[in-house]
Amino acid sequence: MSYMKPGNLLKLVIVVFFTFCATQPAAGQNNKQADEKETLQALLTEVRMLRQALQTLQRMSVDTYRSQVLVDRIRIYREEVRRLTTSLNETRDLLAKTQSTIPQFIDRQKLLESQVQLEIDQGKRAQLEFEVRRTKDAVENYKAQLDPLKDREQQLSAQLNSEKTRLDELENRLDLLERAIENERQRFEVDKNPQERKP
Repeated sequence: MSYMKPGNLLKLVIVVFFTFCATQPAAGQNNKQADEKETLQALLTEVRMLRQALQTLQRMSVDTYRSQVLVDRIRIYREEVRRLTTSLNETRDLLAKTQSTIPQFIDRQKLLESQVQLEIDQGKRAQLEFEVRRTKDAVENYKAQLDPLKDREQQLSAQLNSEKTRLDELENRLDLLERAIENERQRFEVDKNPQERKP
């Protein structure tokens, strides 16, 4: 068995020492690179989640603005429906009163005409004839009001139906928007909570 010369042994020890020293930083670098890559991946994930959260909040903000605009429009349409309903009810009341008043005046006219024929006193007779003319004029006046009142009733009824339909559409749109906002909020909460649980 041959022995190594001390010089060769020294060279071998130096080579082993340098090899060992060189591999340690490389292993350390590999661990450091793996940690940096993991940290970078975590940061990228966090940025993506923040971007998604921001987009969700922006959508919710836009939807909230839209819902406020819809609420304002609904308020206007409700007021218009209330106004038209009041006008329609007043017109129908007036029409009903006019229609019921005409027969009363016709009956009064007939009564006055029969009294005129029975009256002997010329002064009273002239007074009764004057009342008959006034009653006839009132009947004609009420009859003349019937068609415009019926037209007004139909016009108001059509307008009211149109406004109610539009109001229903707006209320349905508001319901859908509110549901969308609630769904976005719930999704946002679900996405946010797992992040809060992470250490």
